[in-house]
Amino acid sequence: MLARVRYGLWSPLLPLICAGSAIACIFCIIPSDMERYWLLFAGRWTIEHGRVLESLQGSWYPSRPWVNQEWLVALATAWSQTHGLYVLVELLFAASLVAGIFFVAAECIRTRTHPLIACAQLAVTTIGAADFAQDRAQTLVWALLPALILAWRRSPWLCVPILALWANVHGSFPIAILWMLLHLDRRRIAPFVVAALATLANPLGWHLWTFTAALAHSAKLGTYVTEWIPSFQTRSGIMAAVLALAPLWVRIFAGLRVRTPLRYGDLLWLAMCTVGTILAIRYSLLLFLTTGTVLGDTFRTRAQLMPFVTRAAAVVLTLVLVAISARYFVSTPVVGDATFETMARGIDFSACAPLVPHQRVFTDEFEVGSLIDVAGGSANVDGRVDAYPLQAIKAASDVVNHPSEAEAIVDHTDAQMLALQGSFVPSSRRWRLEQRCGLVALYARSTR
Repeated sequence: MLARVRYGLWSPLLPLICAGSAIACIFCIIPSDMERYWLLFAGRWTIEHGRVLESLQGSWYPSRPWVNQEWLVALATAWSQTHGLYVLVELLFAASLVAGIFFVAAECIRTRTHPLIACAQLAVTTIGAADFAQDRAQTLVWALLPALILAWRRSPWLCVPILALWANVHGSFPIAILWMLLHLDRRRIAPFVVAALATLANPLGWHLWTFTAALAHSAKLGTYVTEWIPSFQTRSGIMAAVLALAPLWVRIFAGLRVRTPLRYGDLLWLAMCTVGTILAIRYSLLLFLTTGTVLGDTFRTRAQLMPFVTRAAAVVLTLVLVAISARYFVSTPVVGDATFETMARGIDFSACAPLVPHQRVFTDEFEVGSLIDVAGGSANVDGRVDAYPLQAIKAASDVVNHPSEAEAIVDHTDAQMLALQGSFVPSSRRWRLEQRCGLVALYARSTR
C-alpha cells in the first residue's frame, strides 16, 4: 500500500493549503488579540532606556510581575509601530502560520500518509492555525518548531541558533529541548548539549528557565486564562482536544499497521502532548503541528486508496474550514486601532464613551475603546493591561470566568457604572440598564 501512495502537483491537499494560508493571513492582518499593546509598552521602554525591561507590572499573572520572555518581539513591535510599519510584524506572524501549514502538508507527503487521512490531518491543522492567528509571540512557534524538527533531522547543529533565537522570542522553547531529547542518538549528543546551553543566551539567563517551569504548573493560571484552562472543562476545550487528536481517530478507523522500526520517541512525544492538551488547551498547538510527523513516521494504514472520495473530502473540508473561520471572524466587530493605524477585531466602547464622562466604570472587557475611569485610576479601555490597577484586572477577570461570584464583585466595587460585554447580568435592585452600545451593556448604580 505504501508504494501506491502518490501526491501529484494537483494534490487534494492543495485547496486546504490555499484556504488555510489565506485565512491565516487575514486573521493576522486584522487580529483580535490585545497582546500587542503591552508588547508595544515593553518595546518602547527598552528603546528609551537602552536595556531590556525584565518584567511587566500589572500583568495577568498572579502574585508577581510577568517576565518579559518576548523582548525581541516587543522590540520589533515598538520599532515598527513608530515607523508606521507594524503591518510587517503582522505579515511575519502570518508567514509563521503558513510555514506550519506547509510543514504538515510536506510531512504528509514525505511519510506517504493515506491521502484521505492527510486531508483530515491538514484540515485540523488549518483550523488550529485560524485559532492561533493572532499578533502575539507564540504565533512564531508555528515556524520555529517545524524549523527545529527539520534541522534536527538533517543538520543538528542548526538547532543551536534556532534555540538561541527561540529563547528570546517566546518562553515555549523547552518544548524544543523535549523534542530533541526524545529523538536523541549518539551523533546528536553534542548539538543537543550546545543547543540547550544556547537558551541561556537571553537577558534573564537561567532565571528564564525557572520562570518558565513555574508558569507551566501554575494552577492559578487555569482559573482565568483561557489557554491554560484544562481542555475538558469547557466545550471549546473539548473541541480543541478532539480536533487535535482527530488524525489518530481517523487512522484507527482505517486500520493501523505499525511501521518498522517503531519510533518510541515519537510515541512518547504524542503521549506527552496529549496529556498536556488535556491539562491546558494551549498545548494543543503541539499536536496540530506534529501529528503529521509523529503518526506518519509510526503508522501506516490498511485502507484502500479512494481518489474520488478523497477529492470530495478535500472540497468538503475546505468549505467547512472557510465556514468556521467566516463565522468566527464576523462574530467580532472590526474596529479601527488608532495606535497601530490598522484594523482590529474587538469590542468597541467608543459609543459608550459620551455616556460615562468623569465616572468610575467597571468593565469586564479590556478591548479597543475610549478613555474611561476605573476604580483606582484612569486608563484607555484598549487592552493595555499594564495601565490598570491589579485588583481591577482580577475583578474583571472574575466576572468573565466566575459568573456565580460576579454579583459580589460588582457590588463591592466603587464604580458608578458597569460596562459589561459578557453574559453576566447584575441585580436589577442595585443596577439599572441605561443603554446598549453595540455589544456593550451599560448599567448605572441604582439610587433606590
